Amino acid sequence: MASDLAVSTDWVWERIKEGEPLFFIELHHPGDADYAVHRVRGGLRVDFDEARRQLPEFPRDRLVVVVSALPNDEPALELAAWLKENGLQARTLAGGLAAYLEAGLPAQEVPAARDMTRNRGE
Repeated sequence: MASDLAVSTDWVWERIKEGEPLFFIELHHPGDADYAVHRVRGGLRVDFDEARRQLPEFPRDRLVVVVSALPNDEPALELAAWLKENGLQARTLAGGLAAYLEAGLPAQEVPAARDMTRNRGE
């Protein structure tokens, strides 16, 4: 697959520091249980089919970075390649969401997940 589309967290950090506007797509798979406590801040969370349907709504003036729920996720590379074929600038983040969070990239807490975790500890 198009591994030349994969970028590192350092690469993403550099773009953020330079003030480059990025558009994040957090790719998940249909039917996956969502236990996420943190998500990509401002990211659009969709599956592959939803992303294809929403293509006309994606910004054409920003680089799209696909962040997968799974590291080394082939569908994330496929989506980035498909977006590029459809006229968008697109990359995928190597290591997926785990790498994104580990690097300290901008994230947001999912309140329902936080509450669920808190309740389990009681």
